Amino acid sequence: MVQYTEIAMRRRSKQRFAWTLASLLCVAALGPWLAGRPASAEVIEEIIAQVNDKIIVLSEYQRSLTSLKEDLSQGGLAGLELEGRLREQSKDALRDLIDTQLLVQKAAELGISADTDLIKRLDEIRSNMNLPSMEALEEAANRQGMNYEDFKENLRENILTQQVIQREVGSRVTVPPEEVQKYYDEHQSEMERKEGVSIQQILISTEGKSGEELPALRQKAEEVLVKAKAGQDFAALARQYSDAPNASGGGQAGFFEKGSMAPELEAAVEALQPNQVSDLIETRYGFMILKLLSRSQAGVPPLAEVENRIYEQIYLQRVQPALREYLTRLRQEAFISIKPGYVDTGAAPDQVSNRQP
Repeated sequence: MVQYTEIAMRRRSKQRFAWTLASLLCVAALGPWLAGRPASAEVIEEIIAQVNDKIIVLSEYQRSLTSLKEDLSQGGLAGLELEGRLREQSKDALRDLIDTQLLVQKAAELGISADTDLIKRLDEIRSNMNLPSMEALEEAANRQGMNYEDFKENLRENILTQQVIQREVGSRVTVPPEEVQKYYDEHQSEMERKEGVSIQQILISTEGKSGEELPALRQKAEEVLVKAKAGQDFAALARQYSDAPNASGGGQAGFFEKGSMAPELEAAVEALQPNQVSDLIETRYGFMILKLLSRSQAGVPPLAEVENRIYEQIYLQRVQPALREYLTRLRQEAFISIKPGYVDTGAAPDQVSNRQP
């Protein structure tokens, strides 16, 4: 089931669409912006579903499938495993598009506006990209071949769906502290860990580069290091400059057990305190900068360290069925028409969906 909560909205958006603005990982759900576009004699969109007075077209559906495949690929899947997972998850692609449309329409019914939050979110993106103005952000979007107005509309829909879900579903789901304590007591063996560190990284790659290129690459790495040491957002720097595969995720490298990293990296991390940035480390892959996020001792972590994660896990287990039940009610109240050959896996038993759009 696709997760629509505030906690998991980034994941849902990533499964539906993968529009990345410049080097910043800022993904938003694509809405039915084609519905209001004038008809064209040259471009004819095939309508595959209608949700009340709005339509879903084939190109939206195809983009969602493409983005789902990209997301699974970035998660490390390939070959038959990738195709199998894609085949399974793509069954819900139309359902997810319909869910979004129902939630956006519900936002309008409830009088929910995303205008203020949209401005804040866009300014946050601008700031993370170190751009001087909103005009510069629009230019960056255009350079990526993206229509800026469409990008804003996608982001607006994302905000609206989150607000509806929080108001109509999430606010009614509670997780008492005693349940968090109970989960912690019953699952300690699963939480036991070895000694190690969690880190972020920035890599300026030198692989395949000639000797003449190395001085410029070192200079680039040193400039990035100065910014990181000065306190600039490390994740934003990773997205903008890093050549590592985890760059789009803000350089999150994950947890490493003590002794599992290369000796030069192990030595650099050993000298760091949490939230401290290393000096430049020269490796066979390139010039690397590390940031220590946390250092873990062997054994079961204290409750205070993991209670937020436990809370989120229990919350998601409860909010998902509640959300699906809510979306089923919205379907029962709506007119939904699906073109033959396409399936809404979230259809309500008595949903009005017998007519072709």
